[in-house]
Amino acid sequence: TKGTYGTIKLDLTDESAGKKLVEICEIENVYAVVSAVGSIFSECDYEINSASGRVAQAAFESSNRSKSSAIPKFIFIGNSDRVRNVCKAIPQLKKYAKGKEESERLVCETFGKPTSSDGGYCILKPTFIYGGSSFNVNPPRLPNGIGGIIEALLGLYPIQALSDSLPDVLGVAFEAPVNVDAVARAIVNVATGLCECPSNKLESREDIIMAASLREGSMLKGPMPNGMNARREQLKRTLSHRATEFTPEQNFAMLEELERLKPIDTRPTDDVLLNGRWDFCFDVEPDVGTGFIKELFEGNGPNWMKKILDFRGVHMEIGNDQSTIKLVVSIAFLGKQTDLILHTSLSPAPINPDGTMFLETFEGIEFAGIRLPYPNSWKRSRYLEFSYLDTEFAVARGAGGEP
Repeated sequence: TKGTYGTIKLDLTDESAGKKLVEICEIENVYAVVSAVGSIFSECDYEINSASGRVAQAAFESSNRSKSSAIPKFIFIGNSDRVRNVCKAIPQLKKYAKGKEESERLVCETFGKPTSSDGGYCILKPTFIYGGSSFNVNPPRLPNGIGGIIEALLGLYPIQALSDSLPDVLGVAFEAPVNVDAVARAIVNVATGLCECPSNKLESREDIIMAASLREGSMLKGPMPNGMNARREQLKRTLSHRATEFTPEQNFAMLEELERLKPIDTRPTDDVLLNGRWDFCFDVEPDVGTGFIKELFEGNGPNWMKKILDFRGVHMEIGNDQSTIKLVVSIAFLGKQTDLILHTSLSPAPINPDGTMFLETFEGIEFAGIRLPYPNSWKRSRYLEFSYLDTEFAVARGAGGEP
C-alpha cells in the first residue's frame, strides 16, 4: 500500500516489512491479516506474489523474538491447483504461479507449526474472480453483469462434469468463476470466526460460497417483542403478494426481518413441517435461472416457443422425513400436459448448529414419467439452507446465501 486513502504505507518486498507488520498489528489491535496482494504480467511477478509468505514468516519470527503477542489470524488469497498448473505451463505466467505457490507454502509452514500460538490461518483457492462495474485486461477482470451470467451457466451440473473430464488446460476454461463479493464475505467470516475453516483451506468455489453464505444467528434473542406474530403475518403477506411494489433492497430487508422472527424451536433438518408441497415465489430477487422461468410463466416468452413448449407452473415437493426433493416443472409439450422433474436428496450439513443447513445432492431427471440417463459426474452436492419455516411459509437460501 502507498499510504493513501487512509491506509498505512507498507512495502511487502522490503526486508523490514515483517517487523513493521507486527508493529501495525499491536498498535491498531488487528485481529486478522488478509493478503490480497498480487501481480501478473510484470517483470517482478515472483517477488511480489511470494512476498506475502515471506512477510508472514518474518512477522511470525519477529513476534516470537520480541515475546510480544503472536500476530493474529493470517488469510491468504491464492488460486486453485488447476489454475496454477495451467499458469505454470504458460511462460508469461510461470513467475506468477510460482510466487503464489511459494507464499502458500510459507504460510502453511509458518502457521501450521505445532508450537504456533497465533490465531491460525486460512488459504482461499478460487478459480477466477469477477466483479466490479468495468472490464479490465490487466489484471484480467470481468464485471458483475457478464460475470454473473457466466458463473450461472458454467455452474450447471453438465458443464461442471465436462470441466472435470477435460485436461487442465481445457477444463479450466469451463470452471465457474466466483464473485468478488462472495470472496470478501468468506474472508470476513473466516476472520471473525464465523467460519471455522478446520482444514485451513477453502479449496474450491463451492467452499468459498459456503463460507460466504454463513451469517450470524438470525433468531431474536431474549423476550419476544409485543406484536411479533402480527408482524410476522404481515411480512409473509407482503412478500407473497405485494413484493413487486417494493425494491429488491426493501424485499431483502423484509426477508431478513422475517428470519429474525422465526419460531424459536425451528430446526428444519428435524421438522416434519418441511415435508409437503411448496410453491415458489420469484418476486424477491430472481437469479438467472429462476428469472428466465419467471419470464416464461408470466407469458413473456416468444409465441413460437409456447406452441412447442409452454410453461404452466413450478413447485417443490419435499418428503421422506426431509430427505428428498422433487422440483416439478409443469409444461405443455406440443400441446400435451406433462412434468419435468428434477430429483435431489437432502441430508443435514456436517456443520449445522442451527439445524437449518442441508446438503442437496443431484439424483436424476424425469420427463413424462421416464427417468433419463445421466453421467455419474452429474451427481454433485450443494448447500441449501431453510432459514425460516412455519406451516405455510419457508425461506430457502442457495449455496451463495441468496434467498
